Amino acid sequence: MRHPQLALAGAAMALTCLTTEAVLRVAWHPDAESHVIAPDSLCGWALRPGSCLHSVASDRGLDYHIAINRLGLRDRDRAVQPSPGSERVLFLGDSMVFGAGVEQGARVTEQLETILGSGVEVVNAGVSGWGTDQEFLWFQRHGLALQPDVVVLGLCMVNDVVNNLLPHELFGTAPKPRFELQGERLVLHLPAPRPAARTSQAGHSFLKHSRLVHFVGRHVQLLRARYQTPLPHGTRVYYPEDLESDSSHWAVFRRDYPPRFEAAFRVTESLVAALHDSCAAHGIRLVLFAFPQKVEVDSLERATELAHFGYDPAQFDLQKPYRRIQQLAAHLGVSWLYPLPEWVTVHRHTPLFFERDGHPDATGHRLAAQELAPILRDELTQAVSTRR
Repeated sequence: MRHPQLALAGAAMALTCLTTEAVLRVAWHPDAESHVIAPDSLCGWALRPGSCLHSVASDRGLDYHIAINRLGLRDRDRAVQPSPGSERVLFLGDSMVFGAGVEQGARVTEQLETILGSGVEVVNAGVSGWGTDQEFLWFQRHGLALQPDVVVLGLCMVNDVVNNLLPHELFGTAPKPRFELQGERLVLHLPAPRPAARTSQAGHSFLKHSRLVHFVGRHVQLLRARYQTPLPHGTRVYYPEDLESDSSHWAVFRRDYPPRFEAAFRVTESLVAALHDSCAAHGIRLVLFAFPQKVEVDSLERATELAHFGYDPAQFDLQKPYRRIQQLAAHLGVSWLYPLPEWVTVHRHTPLFFERDGHPDATGHRLAAQELAPILRDELTQAVSTRR
């Protein structure tokens, strides 16, 4: 060998990189929810049964554990059928229900089980990034088999309509199903097939999921941010393409929807109605619950975000989407809860959200459970009396 020292140095460097990669995979988990996610031919993606993860997103202040049961739910082990004599509530939703940042025992579903007492199961079927379309499809395929007495649809209005509009993950590329309305009929478009991994793609996938590459990249960004000259006080950053392309969390609050977004909102309403019809056909009660969002609850957070994006507050009506869903709930004859006043009151003295993230913290989940419990007691009573 012409350069044995060079080869030896290369081998030592490769061994060091592999050892560091192994150590980081055990000890450092940078918001890697993808490790508990698996592709799904119907829903686009779903939780991977039996997987677990310690997820840390230091930039968002999130540090929590994720464990997925054999049914593919972030929940304790459950039998498919409820225990004899017990009552079951099934909670559908996205990351708000999944409990991003919150330990499993502190989420709204576990809090509800404690409040409602023994004999009532509250099953958590939340999946991060899902829209109403994916939640409905999962319920049809898997949720009905769980034989719930009551279904709670957790709505996150800043995401749901946008998610239902897109054929891929919001701010991502993962394919997802999408419905469109043809007349009054919902027509399903299945997710685009994922390309088969070739050698070059496999290498790209390794780099994408490498903890070492991620660790180095993140700390380079942190160092760059530390030494950058700060923007002058009052400088605004404006991204008009977000709102104009309907990909902004603020899109649902616009006073006037463009035709494409209005069509997506009607699809959302039709999906809620379809979920109601499916539940009713099986003797299941439906409850609609809208999580109050941080920008709705916290006036300072709202003003800061509007200023950051350069949006004029006059172009938004924060109650518009909730009025429409409330009208839909009244038309369907189902219970509806959007406890914004209660959240605003509590948030004045007790934070309900993570400081650097828009998801509710454990206190927010506890308040959601306290607000929902009386409604669920009534719904369970009616469900039991109907069965008799």
